[in-house]
Amino acid sequence: MRAGLLSDLSVIKRLKKDFVCTAIIIDDVNKRAEAGDELARQLAAHWKYPVEMIFLTPGGKVVSKLNSYADFRGAHPDVVAPGEQVPMRDERPHVDAFLDHVARHFGK
Repeated sequence: MRAGLLSDLSVIKRLKKDFVCTAIIIDDVNKRAEAGDELARQLAAHWKYPVEMIFLTPGGKVVSKLNSYADFRGAHPDVVAPGEQVPMRDERPHVDAFLDHVARHFGK
């Protein structure tokens, strides 16, 4: 995702304009959740394998999310979690799928 979607100039501009972006690996989220961090509990409850983009309000409420496997075309079947079915994938280019999702939930 970093080399494609998150390197696209239109995506970078939209993220810089309207969002505070951060990243954390799920193992760290789970440790924080176990220690009582409420935001980490929210993130852990909404996370799905392999990479989840979770959009939150300033107060920590989940507004929407995108999954790198389920929501973007071209994901390799080997990245699906064991025991899960291969989901239907959006056939639009990743940038279009991302920007359409953001516009639908947060306006243009």
